Amino acid sequence: ILDSDTAHCSCSGPLLAAWTSPHDPCYHPDGRPRHCLSEFINAAYGVPVNASHLLQGPDYDGNITTLTDLHNPHNLTCWMTHTGPDTGDWVLTLPLGRRFEITYISLQFCHQGEPSDPISISVLKSMDYGRTWRPMQHYSSNCFENFRLPSQTIAKTRHQETEPLCSDPRPLQRQRGGMVLAFSTLDGRPSSPDFDYSPTLQDWVTATDIRVVFHQVSKDIKVAPLALSDLQVGGRCKCNGHASKCRRDDAGHAVCICEHHTAGPDCDVCEDFYFDRPWHRATPTHPNPCVACECNGHSNKCRFSMEVFQQSGRRSGGVCQKCRHHTAGRHCQYCQNGYTRDHSKPLNHRKACQPCQCHPLGAVGRWCNQTSGQCLCRDGVTGLRCNRCAPGYKQGRSPLRPCIRKFTECVSYCQPSQVKVRMNLETYCLKDYVLKVQVKGMERSGPWWQFSISVQTVFRIGSTSRVRRGPQSLWVPDRDLGCGCPALHVGRTFLLIGAEEGERGWGPEESRLVADRSTLALQWREHWSPKLRGFRGQLKPAARSAAGGAHHLRLCSR
Repeated sequence: ILDSDTAHCSCSGPLLAAWTSPHDPCYHPDGRPRHCLSEFINAAYGVPVNASHLLQGPDYDGNITTLTDLHNPHNLTCWMTHTGPDTGDWVLTLPLGRRFEITYISLQFCHQGEPSDPISISVLKSMDYGRTWRPMQHYSSNCFENFRLPSQTIAKTRHQETEPLCSDPRPLQRQRGGMVLAFSTLDGRPSSPDFDYSPTLQDWVTATDIRVVFHQVSKDIKVAPLALSDLQVGGRCKCNGHASKCRRDDAGHAVCICEHHTAGPDCDVCEDFYFDRPWHRATPTHPNPCVACECNGHSNKCRFSMEVFQQSGRRSGGVCQKCRHHTAGRHCQYCQNGYTRDHSKPLNHRKACQPCQCHPLGAVGRWCNQTSGQCLCRDGVTGLRCNRCAPGYKQGRSPLRPCIRKFTECVSYCQPSQVKVRMNLETYCLKDYVLKVQVKGMERSGPWWQFSISVQTVFRIGSTSRVRRGPQSLWVPDRDLGCGCPALHVGRTFLLIGAEEGERGWGPEESRLVADRSTLALQWREHWSPKLRGFRGQLKPAARSAAGGAHHLRLCSR
């Protein structure tokens, strides 16, 4: 059962650090990972066996060490059951302390001859440290009567490969010191040559505890006392092909010395930061090492995403977390908002991302293009950092419009000239509306600026106008505002004289209050109030005439 190169016991000693060398069985001489196996050992060696029987009271010491000590065929140490009529089963339980992949379980009897008494023995395993049990094999001189199973030594179907079989073990193997009953976990399983690729068989041989039950055959048959000299469990620590060593740690627990960047007591997970691919058991053709996430040196923490893995064609699923050095993205390959790539440094340099150098007045916010560093400039501003006025513009005085069109161009653009305006009836009748407004705020909306205003007084409006006192939105074309026509400032009060829809065409469903280059925006002067109210009073009698507004039109005719 034991191979000459793997039959040595190596289950004690200090916990060793993982290492890689040309001589490590888990690596090829050139350093490439490969499938490896932990040492083949007798997992039962030195472990006390618990023996239990219905006749034994609570004071009975059931821990047996003679079955698992150093076996010497020339000096046998036998354990025997009590003499007298049996009234139940003898149960031997062996805790292995960790998961093993079991190859064989053997029992050596003290007697030299073939047993003549009826045999009824069950071999069971636990995979959860004794909480639940599952039979692996039954031995009986009458399988159907004792276990309701046919007598067979080979599983006939793949489904039956992981079910217990029953057979008569006689004739037993004869060895020095006595007769041996040996159970091989994979004998009679047709798929055993493909064990490394069969998760079902790998589960079948996995155990944390072994139990052997000697069943009472019949109360009427006098059976000789049970006498055993040795119990062995041959196997390997379950390391899933990722470790060649299994050592006991400081607490006395056997642990795999994991390679291939795996971790866990069974090398059944990937170690931290090696989550670029899902964990898999190593096979002779595919070592399946865990692969580090690619974070370009800006993070030492990542997670695995199956969705990302599938989208990548099952090549990469690692997602970096907590990117440092002002980086962002799945691989920490981008710069955070407010930072741009410094192409003079490699991507893995801690200063690969530098702060955007956007001018505080010329740029809109602190954002810049992560690749080129180009800041988002205000209208009339240009340059990588938005730090100079564009051609045709000059320095302005408003922090909201640091660059304005040059005066000569704007003088011809703005109509009418708003340098000097006299408040008279002609001015009053110049446009569709006359409003006293206070400017509350402003924000960019495409080629327009939207001003939030509060209409304090409505002196004059068109017959179809919806303008009322209170909060309103005033729309100003960007180019017109750039030339200062109208010249509006947040926080100030103005007299607006203009057309309700300006010179721009709007759909009827989008009727808006517009101020453009033809609109007068005069900073409010308090002495205008009585004069404007007087103009409004002159128009009211005309508006009430039978002509339905004819006098009104005549008074405000253009």
